[in-house]
Amino acid sequence: MDLGRTSRLVMVAVLAALVGLFIVAKLLHSGKPAVRLPAEECNAGLWEHVYERNRLKVIEACTAVEGRVASIHRAVDGDLHLGLKPDQKSVLNLMNVVHTQRQLVVEIVCEHSPAGRGAVSACAGFTSSVAIPKVGDRVRVVGAYVTDTDNGWNEIHPVTRIEVLR
Repeated sequence: MDLGRTSRLVMVAVLAALVGLFIVAKLLHSGKPAVRLPAEECNAGLWEHVYERNRLKVIEACTAVEGRVASIHRAVDGDLHLGLKPDQKSVLNLMNVVHTQRQLVVEIVCEHSPAGRGAVSACAGFTSSVAIPKVGDRVRVVGAYVTDTDNGWNEIHPVTRIEVLR
């Protein structure tokens, strides 16, 4: 067997192993809603205030996830983003594991005035009344469980309510 052929076989074996690892990781982190809640538990009217809502693929229209708030960030579109370390790891997909540090993205729409021009119309005349937790709080988040197709990760977006747990 010549060195060129051996190199190609090694490359194919490495590629096959990487594909196999990716498939296993994708299956382990497929992202499943923690619980299905009745539709009336979620405020469907919030969808009117979601900026570029066509990018969100709904997995579960109304769910609840518990966990600890790891980060808070005000986005230019007027939404408040929380990084949630969920108790139920099954809500995370592979992109959450890789790109959001094993956090579930939680978005409260129109929490503040948007700076981005396109988002102004989504928040016109509306400001969220969702209670804002602090970093470190253990919470229960209720809202729509979606995949943000622009980023590939799963989110609770829009959030109907957040309860601080004791």
